[in-house]
Amino acid sequence: MFSSYPLCCSHSTYSPYRRYGFRRLAALARVVAVGFTVLVLTVVVPSVGAFDRSPAAELYPDAPAVDARAAYMIDLGTGAVLYELNPDEVIPPASLTKIVGMHVVFEAVERGQVALEDTVAIPEAAWARNMPRYSSLMFLGPGQRVTLRELLHGLAIASGNDAALAVAKHIAGGEREFVALMNAAMQDLGLDHTRFVESSGLSSKNTTTAREFTRFLYDYLQKRPGVLEQFHRDETFSYPLEHNRDPENGEPTITQANRNTLLREYDGADGIKTGYIPASQYNLAFTAERDGRRLIGVLLGVPGENHAEGSAERTRQASLLLDYGFDRFTNLRVGYPEPRPVRVWFGTASEVTPVVGGSDTVTVPVDRADAIEGELRLPGSLQAPVAAGARVGEVRYSIDGRILHTRPVSVPESVPRGPWWRVVGHHITRFFVRLLERFAFTLPFR
Repeated sequence: MFSSYPLCCSHSTYSPYRRYGFRRLAALARVVAVGFTVLVLTVVVPSVGAFDRSPAAELYPDAPAVDARAAYMIDLGTGAVLYELNPDEVIPPASLTKIVGMHVVFEAVERGQVALEDTVAIPEAAWARNMPRYSSLMFLGPGQRVTLRELLHGLAIASGNDAALAVAKHIAGGEREFVALMNAAMQDLGLDHTRFVESSGLSSKNTTTAREFTRFLYDYLQKRPGVLEQFHRDETFSYPLEHNRDPENGEPTITQANRNTLLREYDGADGIKTGYIPASQYNLAFTAERDGRRLIGVLLGVPGENHAEGSAERTRQASLLLDYGFDRFTNLRVGYPEPRPVRVWFGTASEVTPVVGGSDTVTVPVDRADAIEGELRLPGSLQAPVAAGARVGEVRYSIDGRILHTRPVSVPESVPRGPWWRVVGHHITRFFVRLLERFAFTLPFR
């Protein structure tokens, strides 16, 4: 007998479901279903999207109107898209570029090619006095002793263009080679519009989109859970310290405030970076955590007549988005229906029981819970050979018929093709089963 299954959830627990059944030759139906059998469940456990799904704005007409050229925001835990505005418009990232440089450094550290405590030789080209006019600076200079870790702090907080050049030279031997590594990393992530011609973000020929840079941030933060605490959330940066100075130079220690004022003005904000060049206006990669939920997003092209106005405005716009994300959505941990065994033709085993993968946490629009539906889709049968890990179905969650989140259903172990005599026997059996199926399903309900 075909049956529906309950989907169970925790955190705002609520899991009503219906059971459906067909009385028509139930025993036969277990082995003859061909193609996809759809098992429909009424549940209250949605997920609001993946990176390329419809945005939450389609579900909430009162989503905030953001004053920016582009914006994008997701829930880090689920990947659910909570907001988008012109997400694929190509815009220079400005100093958000430096986060990609940090990503390349961390990859080199993870491969064992460099260490964060390495002392870095500062090339003359990277001295602060040799940087282009209006550059943001860490204030590197001749004779200083600085570690790779300190340079990353200079990138993340002071947004030092001098630090960007010193890092590029240390990691790859030169800026051109380092930029090639940055572009290769973006290509590996499948980001087609995020490309760089230099490593500081000063050039308007560097490009990204709000969607792509958020996808990069998702990967950056998922791989390195401690990176915000270690590098991005400090409100000030002081350099050079006593151990950095050349005693003969008599350089003062310069303390700079983190340009990301969201850190000081929004409860739970702990990253990540600002950017500005005239071609893009004011950019911000932002994140905050509340009650175990972390949201991340990107604002590109926030207007401002001057730096004070632009900085204040991008903080205000990010605050609007974060309030919307935290107030209008919540995360639920959900169970799933146990998939039934699936018939396998021509194999060494006659059936296999698929397993459900993917995250068990979904992001729920707070006031649309009653509109959520879940659906388990499984094939009626499979044909050997079946590879371990092969995806054979999915669990879908939707609102108003719009699919918002899926979880893969796969085969846990391989089923090799059976011996010739089993294959022949299965062909004969399947012929008669299909014949009986045609006859049986013309009978009326009882």
